[in-house]
Amino acid sequence: MKTFVFISKNYLRYFLILLVALEAFFIGADSIKYADKFPDSANLIVLFFFNDALYALNYTLPLSLLLGGILFLITFLKSNQFGAMLALGFSKRQILLAPFVLSLLISCIYIALNATSFVYAQERVEAIIDQNSLNNAQEDILLKHNHNYIYFQKIYPSLNQAKNIKIFTLDNQRLKSFIQAETGVFDGRFWILKNAKIGQISATFSSQTNALSFKKVESMKILENFKPKVLDTFLKDKPTISIIDAIDSLKIHLEQGLDSTKIRAILYSAILIPLFVPLTLVIFGYFIPSLPRYIKISLLSFKLIMISLVIWGIFFSVSKFSIGGIIYPEFGILLPMIVLCSVTLYCFAKLKNQI
Repeated sequence: MKTFVFISKNYLRYFLILLVALEAFFIGADSIKYADKFPDSANLIVLFFFNDALYALNYTLPLSLLLGGILFLITFLKSNQFGAMLALGFSKRQILLAPFVLSLLISCIYIALNATSFVYAQERVEAIIDQNSLNNAQEDILLKHNHNYIYFQKIYPSLNQAKNIKIFTLDNQRLKSFIQAETGVFDGRFWILKNAKIGQISATFSSQTNALSFKKVESMKILENFKPKVLDTFLKDKPTISIIDAIDSLKIHLEQGLDSTKIRAILYSAILIPLFVPLTLVIFGYFIPSLPRYIKISLLSFKLIMISLVIWGIFFSVSKFSIGGIIYPEFGILLPMIVLCSVTLYCFAKLKNQI
């Protein structure tokens, strides 16, 4: 247990140093970018830095975990602590257990954050810089839900509101009824139409009867679980959406028989890709020599850093390609993760008695 704590402290130290440095660089770059657009309110400036730091974690956290692991291994090797622990009877698996567990735990926490409003940090940053963005509307949206076609002239996602909603209900390709409302509000579960006007069209037409009848209702519920963020998955090529909202969207896509490629890619990216860090650390540990005399430390460091950046770049790219519909997510994300897991399991099994 003492060995685990000792190694954990060393790994966390390098991880935190890199994380703080990368966060400061990211926030500094954005501060320069938006310097002339900062609001006058000090509270809003603080919120900008806070949300920008959260958004930066999407890039800085995996890099800090991976590069921190490399820095830990190289420093341990260079100071002969790695060789000394092996000489005392510890295996490579025991030494690598702490970095693996910690990176896995932090990655799981990050995945859990992807299920919350943490995902929308970038949108909050943009809203602070451009305060009119809250009133930005998405226009002319047409959706199909069961036998209904729903048209929104304008949707305000940040305000959970919509303007000029029309719903057309079909029965065997015949227009059965239509609903029109000037405003609609999402209450967390349903879209609530205010002062809706309902028109019923008779199935039979006769000169003696009125084929079209109208009535008004003060409030009407439609589109259960169609959150504004869920609607983004229908409207945007690369939507920003949390895991919970993506699952709701996936259910709707499957119920309506729609193509769910984009949603599957979003879920794979949010849940699986962060796990490449602990898996890669195990592979790096397998190839680390027992003593520094067997290899040039500077060359080894350069190789590991370059390989880390390449692996991170590959997974980042294939996730964007999969979400954009260029490649299937099962081939772009799931298959590479399965290959990486297989290589990691092989290396981990070999580490049992390796010294």
